[in-house]
Amino acid sequence: MPSWTAVGSLCQQEDDYASYDPGAIVAISIIAVILLMLVIGTLYEFIITVCFMEEKAKSIASSKAGRFLLSFSVYSNTKKLFDTYQPPGQIPALHGIRVISTLWIIYGHTDFFADNTVITNKGTKAEWYSQWWYFVRGSMDMSVDTFLLLSALLVSYLFLKQLKKNGGSFTGKDLLLHYLHRYWRLTPVYAFLIMIFACLLKYMGTGPVWASPENLAMGNINACQTWMWTNLLYINNWVLGERECFGWAWYLGVDMQLYVIAPGLLILLHKKPKLSLALIIVFLTGSMVATGIIYHFVVNMADGSYFGAVYTNTFTRAGPYMVGLLLGYILFKTGRKVPSTRRTKALMLLGWFCATGVAVLFVVAPQFIGSPFSVLNSPAWRAFDRTMFSCAVAWVVYACSVGYGGIITEFLSWSGWVPLSRLTYTAYLVHPIIMHVYTMSLKTTLFYSATNWWFYFIAYAFMSFLCGFVASIMVEFPFFGLEKLIFPQRRGRDSSKASKNVANEAEAQDNQALELEQTGSFPDKLENGEGNGQLAGAIPTNKEQFNLKL
Repeated sequence: MPSWTAVGSLCQQEDDYASYDPGAIVAISIIAVILLMLVIGTLYEFIITVCFMEEKAKSIASSKAGRFLLSFSVYSNTKKLFDTYQPPGQIPALHGIRVISTLWIIYGHTDFFADNTVITNKGTKAEWYSQWWYFVRGSMDMSVDTFLLLSALLVSYLFLKQLKKNGGSFTGKDLLLHYLHRYWRLTPVYAFLIMIFACLLKYMGTGPVWASPENLAMGNINACQTWMWTNLLYINNWVLGERECFGWAWYLGVDMQLYVIAPGLLILLHKKPKLSLALIIVFLTGSMVATGIIYHFVVNMADGSYFGAVYTNTFTRAGPYMVGLLLGYILFKTGRKVPSTRRTKALMLLGWFCATGVAVLFVVAPQFIGSPFSVLNSPAWRAFDRTMFSCAVAWVVYACSVGYGGIITEFLSWSGWVPLSRLTYTAYLVHPIIMHVYTMSLKTTLFYSATNWWFYFIAYAFMSFLCGFVASIMVEFPFFGLEKLIFPQRRGRDSSKASKNVANEAEAQDNQALELEQTGSFPDKLENGEGNGQLAGAIPTNKEQFNLKL
């Protein structure tokens, strides 16, 4: 009979977190102020709606003080969030792709974050790597490339449309506003969730591994005390290991850095398309070549160098973004129209076959070629996989946009995706916090089976979107409204005339604003309709409309 010896390396006392430290007190105070503003804003809307005649209510609501308070109205913001209206002219399929990609990330992290605790049957879990269905987990990181593609697509498409409206004019002030609006859209809820993670997570539970310094979450929390500024400057993808704060947000750093260089390429694309297209292709090719070279000469999976050298490296991640810029240019130049001829239909059918083949090859096939990780660790494979998969997704978007998506367009453009799509940015940011809290607070070992895994995934997905909803209503949507008060409004030369009905115009424009990609994501909620919207960026997440009124 085997004997067991328990070795205690950490003892968590009952009163370890009995009192709040200064950081926690500040965080709780900020949350209290936000909650107070939500109550005031909601009551304010109720009072002016019930107690005043329509014209008087409009007058009060249109004042700066009124617009400020209404930005915090839970009722209005919830109504906007759940509005499923999709304005004519928007690029179809994006909402569905965004939600599915977010679920893919949560699915993969369900497995990844399980290592925070003790798994009873680690041997069985290891055997899953060879199971046919494990390809979804093994290729999970490609979902991030989908967000980079969508981000670049909308930056390119909307930027070029705005340049055309303005006769090619884009001043230094326009560029500054372009960056400021992007930063404002992404950062408030991002900083809010970092604050909760860094200041309050340690008070959210207890358990045998809760306060272990070797725990991934606790390491991130400690790093946030010193390195959170790198997240707020969006350079956190270059700060890894012991200095890594809110580690899963590396994507935002990559996306923001690529977003910064995009205007230069797009302005050049408008003025000298051949030169700019050549530069984009050079960047695309260089990214693939560099990935293969780094993988061959630098990466050592045993010492973890892969993550900094390849996984979070902006240059090695640039391929899908460049594909997105090219796709946006193609949609802009063609007006999202193709001739309805037999040749076109044959080419579109061929395109679908090729896109399906590429997706199967780079997502599913590694699972059936020996060990999936032996294939995925091949430098030649890694040089092409992300870019080729992005090309397959780009084809889906293109085909759906020009009317050759059929049932795929119908599925991905389903109105039910729209509210969930608006929550993908916050769901992406919050889901690892939920996983940390659950796995770190377990008092028993975790038994992993396919059935359990799916239950965990469904629960995590539900809680991620639920908590994402709370974060959006508390911080994200109020700051959407405040943005319109703080930043000057920039209008194109052919902006449409204001509606006679101020209330209806405000509601319609707010509905458009909620299509803004955050980030966009991970990903970005984005306005991609024709309308009178101004230049927008991408995400998981993406949100740059300039002329929307409250």
